[in-house]
Amino acid sequence: MEAQKTKILATLKKQFPNPGAMELGDPYRTLTAVIFSARTRDEQVLKLLPAFFAAYPTVRHLALASPAQIQRKINTIGLYRQKAKQVSRMAREVVARFDGEIPNTMEELVSLSGVGRKTASVILVACFHTPAIAVDTHVHRVTNRLGWVKTKTPEKTEEALLKMIDKKWQSTVNRVFVKFGRSICLPGKPRCYLCPIRASCQFKHKNFVTPKSVEAIEQDIARREKELEALRQAV
Repeated sequence: MEAQKTKILATLKKQFPNPGAMELGDPYRTLTAVIFSARTRDEQVLKLLPAFFAAYPTVRHLALASPAQIQRKINTIGLYRQKAKQVSRMAREVVARFDGEIPNTMEELVSLSGVGRKTASVILVACFHTPAIAVDTHVHRVTNRLGWVKTKTPEKTEEALLKMIDKKWQSTVNRVFVKFGRSICLPGKPRCYLCPIRASCQFKHKNFVTPKSVEAIEQDIARREKELEALRQAV
């Protein structure tokens, strides 16, 4: 069973080799981007980040900005008022409590405003090379469909996955399953006709009906991945 999970993750890693769209190397930038990305398309966030970080290049600069000032820089994304307040509080807390350095432990990260376990896990993996599994709706859905877990919430999914996935593969889980879940293992009607791991899937309602537009769908998946990586590289 362990070998099968590893094989699935390795297969998807070949298909989706790029880092997560919000993985920007620097902890401050990555944390801010992940907070902005909640319930918002990655493209929208990535497009505003160059100007945002030009205005607020460090967490100390951001800590000096008011929520109203931040709002004006991010008003093209959903929930921008709430997110402006979150990153404003987060920045002030990082300066006051951590001397301007984004903390590198789960306990410290989740103590910050706007940071839950999912966000903290992304930061630990992307910036501090610490094993963790960020579970969002895509990771939760896909792992349940595969039969790896039988859970009702992302929190329970994370708990189960951390016990069963080898640490050296934990960083891969979110990176591949988010992209896989957005492009192939869709909620509702998945695109099983495009799935490279369908033989290992336990989902009972597979969709093998290949539409006439399958070539266009494949091209669109590849195009979006290419565009996201170009936007990520430009931040």
